Amino acid sequence: QYNTMNISQSQDDFSYSCQDPTSVEACAATCVGLEACQACSCAVIPLQVQGPWDVDALDVLFGLLPILLLIIVTIKPNPWATSFSLPFAAFCMFLVRTMYLAGDPLLASACVILGLLEALTPLSIIAGAMMLFETMEATYCLPYMMREMKILTNGHPIAECMLIFSFATMVEGASGFGTPVALGAPMLVSTGNPKLESVVLLLVFNTFATVWGAVGTPIWFGFGGLDQLTEEDYMDISSKAGVAISLGCLVLLPWVLTILLPWRLIRKNLLFIYLAILGTMGPMLGVSFVSYEFPSLLGGLVGISITAMLIRCKIGLKELTNGDLELLDHCDNPMDIGSVCERSVVDDHERSTAASVASRRRRRNPKTLSKGQSTVSDLTGPQYIYDTADYRYHNHTNDDKGMEDDDDDDVELGNDDDEVVGDSDNNKRELERKVTFSETDEIFSDSEAEFQAIGGGGGGGVNHNKSQQDTLEEALGPRKGWGQGFLREIVARTFPVWGVVVLLILTRIEQIGLKQILTDQEPNFEIHFGTFGVFRLSASVVFQLKNILMYPNLSWKYELIYLPFFLFSFISFLTFGLFRNKLKASPKQVVGVVTERLKNPAMALFGALVLVQLLIRGGTSSPAFVVGTILADWFQEGFVVISPLLGALGSFFSGSTTVSNLTFGDIQAIAAESIGVSTTAMLSLQAVGASAGNGICLNNIIAACTVVNLQVGEGKILARTARYVFALTTFATAIMLALYFRF
Repeated sequence: QYNTMNISQSQDDFSYSCQDPTSVEACAATCVGLEACQACSCAVIPLQVQGPWDVDALDVLFGLLPILLLIIVTIKPNPWATSFSLPFAAFCMFLVRTMYLAGDPLLASACVILGLLEALTPLSIIAGAMMLFETMEATYCLPYMMREMKILTNGHPIAECMLIFSFATMVEGASGFGTPVALGAPMLVSTGNPKLESVVLLLVFNTFATVWGAVGTPIWFGFGGLDQLTEEDYMDISSKAGVAISLGCLVLLPWVLTILLPWRLIRKNLLFIYLAILGTMGPMLGVSFVSYEFPSLLGGLVGISITAMLIRCKIGLKELTNGDLELLDHCDNPMDIGSVCERSVVDDHERSTAASVASRRRRRNPKTLSKGQSTVSDLTGPQYIYDTADYRYHNHTNDDKGMEDDDDDDVELGNDDDEVVGDSDNNKRELERKVTFSETDEIFSDSEAEFQAIGGGGGGGVNHNKSQQDTLEEALGPRKGWGQGFLREIVARTFPVWGVVVLLILTRIEQIGLKQILTDQEPNFEIHFGTFGVFRLSASVVFQLKNILMYPNLSWKYELIYLPFFLFSFISFLTFGLFRNKLKASPKQVVGVVTERLKNPAMALFGALVLVQLLIRGGTSSPAFVVGTILADWFQEGFVVISPLLGALGSFFSGSTTVSNLTFGDIQAIAAESIGVSTTAMLSLQAVGASAGNGICLNNIIAACTVVNLQVGEGKILARTARYVFALTTFATAIMLALYFRF
């Protein structure tokens, strides 16, 4: 129990809290000065909400310094790994709180503990998403779904992107908290697109839906601490944000698609793109006027249906031409699929193709040489010795000094004829060279054996013309017709996706009743860990640590069965059971892959969540509140312009639209009242900015890269998404200023 009072000494204000509950009354009565307060064993806390020099500019600088350092080291030419930069930023924020703002060191330590525990939520969601997609690959469900999508879209990349846009919107509405990126990015990669561009595109897609993520949590919970808001105010925030987001999507999404696709192809299919956008954003906008919980969920569901119908009827969707295919640098065959998993049909095909090429290169040699050292003489032109490490030929020529290997003169090969263009003078020279074939013969033999083992070729030869579609058909079997069990097969093979979506909807919609059961904190049992806190475990498997380091309301909870991690894992093991007769990998192997790939992201997320807690905890003395109030005072009416940027900043460091609204909602409301504008309009800008900030959110970037196994610096992705985030916040501000703000 805590009692507080002000104690004046040298014009400094202090707060004290009695550590001995039995002497609260006596302590409160006898503490008439600083010395008396210290004598009765009270904790003395300076109430300082500014730095030691009372200079606002310095307070803003030091409050934002850890974040500025994080941005610099993330986007610089040789960026730091986030597994180091985020913990470093958290350490800097700890120093700012304790050394500059003179905050309570016990509270700062409690924030560190809370941040480490809070990191378990995004980590487990990432692990669950990875497990789901590894399971779908191991059971051949993912290749099957991608094959069916390719057949529906005829390999058209515009159609695939718009389908996945609607799917990600629906998942955001059902779950949120990074789940759409964790599910959508692997699907986009699995349609055959490059990993980097797929991650960037999904991050930007997600910026248009998170205002109503997780059944409206950013609105009803994010702004729930503002007592002055009524139910009508929540609806007003939802509708105003809906107008800004929908118009922004309609204008910006064709430009966003250029991340992955050439503008010429987009321009040809603008009618289809706009119809697909209207199919998703139209229902979302309409629902936002009558509900602040279901716009994203219902908009995504309706959008998937409308987009699929547009594709099926070829409304506004132009057929791909040879010229279009030439524009798609990443696409050799529009019907080919990709993979995010380490054991996949796609990898089998690529290995078999590599083995086939190796065998063909060897057989193309017109001179048959025996194993061991043999002499090649009377040959004109450069000799090319196959490098089995990277499937290249090295051009070996003699120079004025005699015969030497020139490893730097790599020659690029064609697709079929593998013609080599060499120097004309060298081609005229006669070469005599001793070549050892024993090692390369052995490797070629191993490659052919591996190729034969995974189904390549027959009879003793290698199938040089085997396409990816042939490999898929061997693995999945021929595609069934409607009368041959097609409906039953597609329901079973798509079970991992629709099963997860159904469970998310059932457990997120409060009216169904499952949410309350899965998140119920009573009954429970408690274990008191002294001053560290009180541990609780409820019958619904909700883990809690209450009053960390004796701070009231500084608590952590982990709702195991309610979180997407459990749902993903549950569906994964059901899928393994359903397809147990034909598996590429065992559950143990899948868990091993997931565990190995989580090591680096775990360090980054631990650092990120500690940074968040150090930034937002402490009420009016928190760095976030100090910086926000000073900025509001500086800008006055101009605060409207930076309002969405503040929301985006909150999502950047916290990884959540909800946390951003919790952090800056109060500041936005105070600023609106002080400059005399609509509070709901200002909070709508906050929500839109927080939604846009998901495109630069480090947590989401780390999650997406981990799930698709993309090894690239987060700063590279951040630099590419930032322009779209800024464009959305700028456009939304212009719309809100034109429609809703009156000074």
